[in-house]
Amino acid sequence: MRKQLFSTMIIMFALSGLTLSGTAQARMKCWTNNEGVRECGNKIPPEYAQKEHQELGKGGLVREKTARAKSDEELAAARRLEKEKAEQAKLDAEKKKQDQILLATFSNVGDIERARDERVTALEATIKLTQARNDKIQLDLDKRIQTAADAERAGKEPPEDLLKDIESLKRQTSNNNAFIEGKRAEQEEIKAAHAIDIEHFKELKGIK
Repeated sequence: MRKQLFSTMIIMFALSGLTLSGTAQARMKCWTNNEGVRECGNKIPPEYAQKEHQELGKGGLVREKTARAKSDEELAAARRLEKEKAEQAKLDAEKKKQDQILLATFSNVGDIERARDERVTALEATIKLTQARNDKIQLDLDKRIQTAADAERAGKEPPEDLLKDIESLKRQTSNNNAFIEGKRAEQEEIKAAHAIDIEHFKELKGIK
């Protein structure tokens, strides 16, 4: 209590002297020491320079208040926050751009459905063509396998070229089947994507 009273008396004495000099007014600053006591003077001690302090004006009124300097952790957190805000703003801008493209591309839900059906149908044609090619390859493969089996039953070793052809045809059928599976999956992705577009289009247009 004595320390606080003594500090208060010093502050009052210092403030009373401010009326004698405008320059002194501008230099008078106040801070809180490590014991929580408010102190004032013309110069802030180095150990308190980075902490919150005030500059007093005429009549001891606070003219300017300086916040304490942020720690390295606080500065790093602030930078992370700014980065996150910038990334979110970028995402929001991209979303807005995509919304504008959606509205500019389609006039109604029927347009989206037709675009979906056209893409799915085009892939279906590719699938059928690949499947037809695979069926022919499978027939050829079956014949060659039969020829190799006949040779083995006759006690002969199947020709090396025949065995190589069989392996090649097997790879072709396997690759074609994988291609067809991929196109089927692509069809489902198209349907799912357009379903999302339809719902979002309705939301943007206010359609229930």
